[in-house]
Amino acid sequence: MLTIYNLIYNIFFVPAIYILGIFSKKIRAGKKEKFGNYGFKFLNRTIWIHAVSVGEVMLASTLIDKMGDFKYDIVLTTSTPQGQELAKNKLKDKCKMITYFPYDTKYAVNRAIDAINPEMAIIIETEIWPNFAKRMKELAIPLFIVNGRISERTYKSYKKLSFFFKEVLKNYAGILAQSEDDAKRFIDIGADKNRVVVSGNIKFDLKTPEEYIKHKYRLLFKTFDKNVLIFASTHGEENNGLINTYRDLKNSVADLKLIIAPRHLEKVPQIEKILDSKLLKWGKRSSNASFDDNDVIILDTTGELGNVYSASDVCVICGSFNNTGGHNPLEATVWGKPAITGPNIKNFRYIYKSLCELNCAFKVKNYTQLKEKIFELFSDRNYMEKVKSGCICAMEKNRGATDFTIKYLKEFNGEKYERD
Repeated sequence: MLTIYNLIYNIFFVPAIYILGIFSKKIRAGKKEKFGNYGFKFLNRTIWIHAVSVGEVMLASTLIDKMGDFKYDIVLTTSTPQGQELAKNKLKDKCKMITYFPYDTKYAVNRAIDAINPEMAIIIETEIWPNFAKRMKELAIPLFIVNGRISERTYKSYKKLSFFFKEVLKNYAGILAQSEDDAKRFIDIGADKNRVVVSGNIKFDLKTPEEYIKHKYRLLFKTFDKNVLIFASTHGEENNGLINTYRDLKNSVADLKLIIAPRHLEKVPQIEKILDSKLLKWGKRSSNASFDDNDVIILDTTGELGNVYSASDVCVICGSFNNTGGHNPLEATVWGKPAITGPNIKNFRYIYKSLCELNCAFKVKNYTQLKEKIFELFSDRNYMEKVKSGCICAMEKNRGATDFTIKYLKEFNGEKYERD
């Protein structure tokens, strides 16, 4: 099966990368490194952490903050330019190197391992690369999946190929799953049950924010006497419905202002066009816009969303009014902000379950219900305060996954790891 995988990967995927890279800057980003040409070679051993994109980089940051006792330097890899940018902005002083993860060809994988020289490798959430995993096992380098999860849709696909994944997953030293369901899915697709543990979700271990950040952004945006709504991580097909919702609410909620943060910055021109068509005054964060002169501020910067939540009162977490599957609400929750989501939350179902049980997050079916819920929160301050208290309880109740993970890795690192 690995031979067939390599044939398909090399015959179809690799040529496609070369062709698509001609037209896409995103695909071209890190091309040299992805093919194994790193331009460095570390003689001392390192800990290799891989975080695919922005969300995984945030988790890596939480983990790295608690890895001070590890005696190895950290090398962080990402797969996307957005993840690379955030990692360099946030973690450049904590990592020996930040670069790109290799494509899963034998050549690129061998060159990457030779350059990075890992003592152990940690994959944040779930990426399963057969050649990479096999080579790590051959070299007796322990490989872990941390904060692992498998969505229902992915599970159904992987289950059909469990005979293949069983051979791949035997190369992993340990799989730390977010939940009992995720652990069961890993085992069902072929992981050794003795190597799968439930760690909880590192996303709940966000640092308690510092108050000066809230003051900073309220001062920047001039929000002190305003009601502020944020639409976070919007996708293209959602923007029109969301902006219509804000325009309707603007007539019923006093001094209501909007921050809109697109998931992908290439959607900024689309948002500008919609705002113009609705006769709404807008400015961009990159131009230091404030609410003194605008109804709407477009957050067109990378890596600021987590802090910008502090300047809002109610947060709508998007990617949930289309088929994306939602986005992480906890960066809003840690600030004590109510989080509202649309109906599609398949990627964060357990997080929303915990938050909804404590009435600090709310799931709505459509834009009509969204408008009603936002109005309810802004019109009842006592209700809003109860929701904020629920946010604090939810974070405290679910903390601990990072400490569990660090303890597990330390204990494992103290044992001799050998090839089967």
